[in-house]
Amino acid sequence: MQTEEQKQEGISVEEEKKIKKLSTVVMIIILVIGLLVTTDILLVTKRGVGPFLAIRTKVYDDGGTKEYYGLGYKVIKYNQKVGRRDTVIGSWSIKYNTTPETYTISDLAYSIINDNNNHVGEFIRLTGTIENKNVKNNTITIKFTDEEDGKYNLTVQAKILSENIKDLNKNAPVSLIGTVTDYNNKTLIIENAFAE
Repeated sequence: MQTEEQKQEGISVEEEKKIKKLSTVVMIIILVIGLLVTTDILLVTKRGVGPFLAIRTKVYDDGGTKEYYGLGYKVIKYNQKVGRRDTVIGSWSIKYNTTPETYTISDLAYSIINDNNNHVGEFIRLTGTIENKNVKNNTITIKFTDEEDGKYNLTVQAKILSENIKDLNKNAPVSLIGTVTDYNNKTLIIENAFAE
């Protein structure tokens, strides 16, 4: 039996039950889709695999950079012959960008402290002088030493992709292009770098 209030509103008990069931089904579908999208995003950002739920829409003629669109997100997997080799994930509005931010080692050191920006995730070009090189691990180290109080000291370790590390000399000027992957205890790590 319907109450007087329900008769006035025009919704029967059976209709109310149907609406509740439909609302529950819709909410479960939304939660499942949200969980799948979140898992896909985490796999791309943390493990570097995928995306599995996004559609590849474009392949650039730069060495194989790929662009993917997912449900509310976009992935760009950079794979330039010489240049950017990282993965960027964001909203559909992120743009293909292979122009690095340019810094000297001293400018970068001041920026990290003064701007409170560790530059992790940024694609940069860094110029400095080679402090050390490790041919076995294909890494070079660049340092900036703050002569006054050490506040701005910075060590940059770059994992070089190119084979020309043997041609690089200690104390020689160098320009690195790569993506900052970590900053910890005044040490900045650049992965997938190219040295010029």
